[in-house]
Amino acid sequence: MDGLLRKKDLVEAVSVAKSTIADWVTEFHVFIPTVKHGAVTYYKPEAVDVLNTIRELRELDNSKVQIMELLTKRGFPITVEEAVADVERVISGADSRDTLLTVMQTMGQAVVEIGKQDGRINRIESRVLEHVERLDEQDGRIVETANEVSELQRVIGEMQRQLAEAREEATAAREQANKSVWRRLFGK
Repeated sequence: MDGLLRKKDLVEAVSVAKSTIADWVTEFHVFIPTVKHGAVTYYKPEAVDVLNTIRELRELDNSKVQIMELLTKRGFPITVEEAVADVERVISGADSRDTLLTVMQTMGQAVVEIGKQDGRINRIESRVLEHVERLDEQDGRIVETANEVSELQRVIGEMQRQLAEAREEATAAREQANKSVWRRLFGK
């Protein structure tokens, strides 16, 4: 089968013992994409990425549960068929009372998680409101500053106009003074 791998190919690609690959394929089967052809199981090329990640996480001493959580967070897709088969195995192999207890415990955990998420959402909303209030205050300060700048520009413009007038008057006064001196000297 083109592009599909067997266990021995996975062993070579990931560089771990065959027994380790066998364990990981069993433990993390919901993350490892497979194709069944008759009685033979083949692995899609993406399985190598999953197994390399598992190897790295095992080297960091992560537990099976931690590895599953990290695989999920890193975006490795769960093989739906395998997950459904797991649920069906649990349901068919357990007595209905145990199954009901398991479902109730799972629901309880889900409710607790939802409660935690609600708390986090409330805290985030509170922070967002604080930031909005700060932004509104800053907008007010910006408007005040813009008004002050406009007033200063008006004052500067007025002062420049007065300065130009004063220069014209000074020039006219100098010319008048010069004419007066020439008149006194030459009598004109």
